[in-house]
Amino acid sequence: MSAPDRHNLYDFAPYLAWRDGVDYYRDDPFLQALVRASAGPRAEAVDAAARELSQRASQRWRLLADASALPERRPQLVHWDAHHRRVDRIVRSHDSVALEREVFAEGLFSSRTDTPTRLAKMFLVYQNGEACTACPVVCTEGLVGLLERFADRAETRDMLAHLKEGRDGDFAIGAQFLTEIHGGSDVPANRVEAVEGPDGWRLHGTKFFCSVVHADYAVVTAKPQGSEHLAAFAMPMWDRGAFRERRNRYTIDRLKWKLGTSELPTAELTLDGALAYPVGALDRGLANVVAIVLTLSRLTVGLASGAYMTRAVREAEGYAAFREAFGRRLDTFPMVRGQLDAMRRAARRTAAAGFAIYRAFDAG
Repeated sequence: MSAPDRHNLYDFAPYLAWRDGVDYYRDDPFLQALVRASAGPRAEAVDAAARELSQRASQRWRLLADASALPERRPQLVHWDAHHRRVDRIVRSHDSVALEREVFAEGLFSSRTDTPTRLAKMFLVYQNGEACTACPVVCTEGLVGLLERFADRAETRDMLAHLKEGRDGDFAIGAQFLTEIHGGSDVPANRVEAVEGPDGWRLHGTKFFCSVVHADYAVVTAKPQGSEHLAAFAMPMWDRGAFRERRNRYTIDRLKWKLGTSELPTAELTLDGALAYPVGALDRGLANVVAIVLTLSRLTVGLASGAYMTRAVREAEGYAAFREAFGRRLDTFPMVRGQLDAMRRAARRTAAAGFAIYRAFDAG
């Protein structure tokens, strides 16, 4: 029994000290075995790369992710500048910007990064949750995959190089703008119109759920004028000659107020003649988006789910070993131990399946 004490000194310091000292890779023998098995003959090199990145993911990046999730640091939309010019500027916290920049500087989709290394690094990055990095990585991967298959002109090849290899150390970010208000996930119902002109195709209409709206390039679905078929377009988010300064003839109408992933700016857009370039055949847009963009995205979301579960289980086990109730540690109760065991098995199955399915798809 406890005695009365007006000075309740209970705190979580021991648990937090343990949590803050965890290294995502070094302290997870199962993940180490999974990464090494997935890497095959590259096991030693991939293991070394994972250990090096894990130090940053577990410490600096975790702290940046935690700071960017604070409600007062949600992204904001500034429509006008001081001189009444329409700018539609997305204002994000320093923590979000720094984290995203450092993660993308890893060159996850560079030709220098092989698949086993990319998977190991992404799994570690994803253990910090969305943090305005998970969705940008997923969307960039889908756009890279589409452009690798269909980039056939100077503009789209330049986009691909910027996304994969960077430009003067700056790596571009990709997005996917498919959803329209009348169709939701029914993408074939899209009504955004693409009109061919002397300088390229121009897009007109509204997109209703555009995540990673701060991106540099986006894959956008639209129907060519007079056609019922959906086409896929690669759209620069900025005007030529004014990169990250002037929008490419579209407005950001408002940001979505979301319950989750609040660090990630998601918006409604009105396209008013935005310049874009067709990617693949004009009558194969939906097929190409599903086969490449959405398939890669779902594979990576599966991998991310395994990462989220891995961290959740680890912290649940750590907390159960710290917290006491009825004079006993929580992890000494048989039903609690049973729940933790079930959660651990589910997390490991999900992680292993994520690696295996991704590698199988990559192998063709």
